[in-house]
Amino acid sequence: MRDEALMAAYAGGDALAFETLYRRHKSALFLFLRRQMDNAAVCEELAHDTWFAVINQAGAYQPTAKFKTWLFRIAHNRLVDHWRKHSCTTIALIDEIVDAVSVTEDTVSQGLELSELLRNLESLSMEQTEALLLKIEGFSHAEIAEITDAKQETVKSRLRYATRHLRFTMEASS
Repeated sequence: MRDEALMAAYAGGDALAFETLYRRHKSALFLFLRRQMDNAAVCEELAHDTWFAVINQAGAYQPTAKFKTWLFRIAHNRLVDHWRKHSCTTIALIDEIVDAVSVTEDTVSQGLELSELLRNLESLSMEQTEALLLKIEGFSHAEIAEITDAKQETVKSRLRYATRHLRFTMEASS
């Protein structure tokens, strides 16, 4: 059963539909949050808050977008609220970003120090890092735009700039 149909069933009182949605998306949601901050406890709390919002908004849910896009939009909002409240910066997992910009193990072994790569990743804005992470999750440019409340062209620019920046700094380091 599609996620949107499950959400409609849950809004109609089918608790098993929610359990199915939760099982399908809990890991991806947590990983999305975890890739953007190093505190697992805060990630758990944000994930919990996101699922609580899904429960509270079930009756108002309109399938104008994929359920997963809607879910990640809620998580994004919780994350942004947390960053604003605590003046946080994003911390991304190196392996995920490296895969996104097609860096091979050979490139890393040819003189690119991981500490340099981490510094380069940290030099990206939170918006650029988040766009990369959402792209890694498999979201389209349009879905990333919806999740982050940005225009699709802005998302493309963030991804293009971040990729160009990472490739340039990695080539310069080699």
